[in-house]
Amino acid sequence: MNKRSRFGWPTIIGLVVTVPLLWWSLRGIHFAEVWEFMRSANTLPIIGTVLSILAVYPLRAMRWRALLSHETRLPVLPLLHATLIGFAINNLLPARAGEIARAYAARKLTGVSFSSALVTIVVSRVLDGVTLFVLLAGAAAAGWLSTDAVVAGVPVGGIMRTAVWIFGLLALIGLAGIHFPNQVLGVTSKLASRLLRKSMSDSLIRTASSVLDSLAVLRSWRRLGVVMAWSFLIWGVNAMSFGLCFLAFDMGVPWYGAVVLQSLVNFGLVIPSTPGFVGVFEAVTRASLAIYGIEPGPAVSYAVAYHFCAYVPVTLLGLWSLSRARLHLSEIQAQVHDRVSGAIQRMTGRHAPIEEA
Repeated sequence: MNKRSRFGWPTIIGLVVTVPLLWWSLRGIHFAEVWEFMRSANTLPIIGTVLSILAVYPLRAMRWRALLSHETRLPVLPLLHATLIGFAINNLLPARAGEIARAYAARKLTGVSFSSALVTIVVSRVLDGVTLFVLLAGAAAAGWLSTDAVVAGVPVGGIMRTAVWIFGLLALIGLAGIHFPNQVLGVTSKLASRLLRKSMSDSLIRTASSVLDSLAVLRSWRRLGVVMAWSFLIWGVNAMSFGLCFLAFDMGVPWYGAVVLQSLVNFGLVIPSTPGFVGVFEAVTRASLAIYGIEPGPAVSYAVAYHFCAYVPVTLLGLWSLSRARLHLSEIQAQVHDRVSGAIQRMTGRHAPIEEA
């Protein structure tokens, strides 16, 4: 296997996007100013920021267990280790390799099938987007955010309309898959057989069947309510970390600014970037804080400080979880490559399926 080719194009695309954003976010910023701003931080709120960020991961593990409940009652600790591994890998490797790494780690640690783990990770990401949109829409409805406000030249109202279309469509598809799986699979089979070659059609149908099986757990409205409750708790605690970081630097941003900022930043992180979202995070944070009249210098300083608090602890904990699971970074990297290339090759009929075991 050619290791140099594993992440070539994703890395190049990430650099093409990240370098201009990093230049823009640091434009007109003096590093001495950033350093002095960070040194001025109040210690206790910074500690609270880190603890709030880390508190999110056990909550994610609990939500993941609820999504995987059809696989039997899984223990939380192995899922927490897998979650930390996944987020650490996202910080170290390009192309969101951590999502595949998280699914692989879950299979190794709990015995859950790789496909079920991966599908529920995708579902959890969609739920994150829906939750963040609801929080942003709630902020606008409460008068905490004007839809005429502009972030990096884009009106907030435009961002919200785009989110409505994206998450509305995903929600409709998801609800159809949850409550009418046989009909969805039937339509998918007919369209695939007409539009695709047989190898690609068969692969798509198998994937759709696996996805629909994994969505069955949400057929219960009670279970769906539990999962959504976890989602709001996750993002409530995460918003607290943004708010505590405001306090650490005495930013003068209202508390609800934390809810708005985390939604805008996470929507911005959909943009392809290098590992750890370096550059993209700073640029989106700078543009978002301009809504509250924060000057570029303090905004970028805040972004760097928060990014450091979010990046370093979870990366170290993820690497520790990796060692506890007796896994190696090279093994994870190889699995990501094999899973992605295997899926592409199976779609073209040139490769045998990768075994689950």
